Parts: sequence; C-alpha cells; structure tokens
Amino acid sequence: MIFTTIDSIVRRTLLERSMPIHWYPEYLFHSSSCLRELSFDTLKIINCQNLALNSYSAIDLPDDFVDDLAVCIPVGNLLHPIPKNDSITPLRVHNEITGAFEPYTNFDNEADGQTVFGFPISWSWFWNVSDWGEPTGRFFGSTGSGKQNGYKVIRERRQIQFTETFTSPNAVLLYISDGQSIDNASQVDTRAFATIQAYIGWKSSPNANIKDSYEAATFYNERRKLVARLDDLTKTDILNIVRGGFTASIKN
Repeated sequence: MIFTTIDSIVRRTLLERSMPIHWYPEYLFHSSSCLRELSFDTLKIINCQNLALNSYSAIDLPDDFVDDLAVCIPVGNLLHPIPKNDSITPLRVHNEITGAFEPYTNFDNEADGQTVFGFPISWSWFWNVSDWGEPTGRFFGSTGSGKQNGYKVIRERRQIQFTETFTSPNAVLLYISDGQSIDNASQVDTRAFATIQAYIGWKSSPNANIKDSYEAATFYNERRKLVARLDDLTKTDILNIVRGGFTASIKN
C-alpha cells in the first residue's frame, strides 16, 4: 500500500488552484475533517494501543476513540480476545478515608466461605447422589466461567472496565479512530487523494453548507470511486461466485 500525507494533499491542492500559502491552515482543517468522515466507514483505519490497567482494573479510552473492535491479552506475538460482559457495573467503589477509587472485592474467591441458610454453597453439588455415591443429575442453573475475564466499555467514564478476576497488567485495544489524532505528517492511503481534494473544494466554496450543491456532488462521486478502489473483489472472485451458484443433476 502506498501512502501520502495531509501536507502533500494540501500543498498540491493549493498549487492546482493557484492559491497562496496563506490558505494552508483552512485547507488543512478541511482535510482533517474529511479524514474523520472517511475513517468511520470508508478507509476503515484500525488503531491499536497497548494500555496499562489502573488500580481498579480499568483503562482510559484514547482521545480519538469511536468504537471498539476487540480487547485482547498479549500472549507473545499473539492476541487472545477477551469477551464482553455487559453485567459489569459502571459504578466505582470509593475509599471512605482517602476518597480514592478501589477495586471490587473478588466474591468468586470467597465463595467457599459463603453460606445459604447456614449451609455452605457447595453442599448442593452433593445433594442428588445415589447410595453408592454416584451423582443422579437433576441439578440445573449452574453457570460456567466463560466470562471470568470480561470487559465493558463505559463511555460516560471514558474508560473500559474489566472484571475483578482480570490478572493481566495491560490489555491491547483495537478500535476505530475519528481521524483527529493526526497532523500534517500523518499518512493517508494515496487512493483517497482525489476524495480529500474534492472535500476541500466543497467546504471552501460558498456552498459549504449545501449538500445538494455541485461541489458536494463532486465529493460524493469521488467517495464512491474510493469505495470501489478499496474493494478487494476481483474478476476471479466474481466468476467463482457465479459458477458456485450452478448445480448439476442427473437426468434420466
């Protein structure tokens, strides 16, 4: 893949329009806004960060965070995905003396000390047994530990909260960016060159707020071309899809 920079796109646009360098800040602003829109569903830029957990098993979201794709535990050169757990509470525990946030108590590790009507919780596992000590079944509702390590994105806190059983000191976050953590040296797919130029032309024209203007139509057409260029569907793929739709049958 070949990349270009926002700086190259802006300077090339200024030269093509015979505009002075004084228009550079405005064109740079429009190009960054265009990159933000393209990052959502067209360029599909995925950012990756290795973040450390704080004292109460949470990590702060990056400033350009839009949506999470995966949260993983780094294991060597592999990433082990962590499942989502929507039952995690968004509330935090405060220390009564210092007022600092504290982790929740791990109730799973204290299950052996809990009782129901004076009986330990584990007693029910040995209730339905035969005279020979064989389990007879009929025990329902026991849940597994598939979400022992889980996470939940809490947008109002700008954090990702993990379960209290999460033991890794850091986690790898794969997320979609809003394209605003950039500067004029940020690299952009060169196939988006004409699309960003068309957006600059639209927003710097008198019809910047009219979505049905000629300048807006030019941008939307260039965006359609960009989507087609980014599509990795080939002629061979199309032929395989068509041929795979035919079936043969034996005729008498």
